[in-house]
Amino acid sequence: MENSGKIEESVSTLLEFDRICSGDVFLLSSFSREDMVILHLMISNGLDRDIYTIDTGRIHQETYSFIHKIMEEYRISLKFLFPESGEVEAMMNLHGPDLFYRSVEMRKLCCKIRKVNPLEKLLEVRKGWITGIRREQTKVRMESSLIERDGRNIKCNPLLNWTSEDVGRYVEDNQIPLNPLYSKGYMSIGCEPCTIPSDGERDGRWWWESGVRECGIHMRGR
Repeated sequence: MENSGKIEESVSTLLEFDRICSGDVFLLSSFSREDMVILHLMISNGLDRDIYTIDTGRIHQETYSFIHKIMEEYRISLKFLFPESGEVEAMMNLHGPDLFYRSVEMRKLCCKIRKVNPLEKLLEVRKGWITGIRREQTKVRMESSLIERDGRNIKCNPLLNWTSEDVGRYVEDNQIPLNPLYSKGYMSIGCEPCTIPSDGERDGRWWWESGVRECGIHMRGR
């Protein structure tokens, strides 16, 4: 499928998803380049819906600055999700601030408290959510569908069939601004202690681990 066909598929998927959910949908954005492409597609096609981002408390300053820039340039009203302070306090008092380096279990605990739980709380009162995942990124994401049931919610992955090259071409053709971390060699946007510059898209996330590298948000049966 050529890039134009994939763009048409993504737009069609977004509009159909919005119809299925009667407009009760939101984009969950980390302000990655994929999320910027989806934001551009939504705005270009008159899909004015809520945009959320999860502030884990450990993201890069470059990401904060980029978020501020996009809020002003795109005139969007962004909504922030935060972890429960009591959960973060208990975790850090018990395990220390950098527990994630000690074991996969500790890393998953941190991701759950800082990312998964805030999203789950939102999904209790919302119907459909839009993500920027792509099939080629991980084995877990390879099993996803354009529109899929996610527990009691419905999830939309409009860029699922896009390649990294498709994303780059759309960004260039539409002059979409990108998080400055990309120019510093980052291939993925995540928390500062858990993300480094890399050659592969997911290689820089939790680089000290092997196996499945997911925060848990896109895992079935979270």
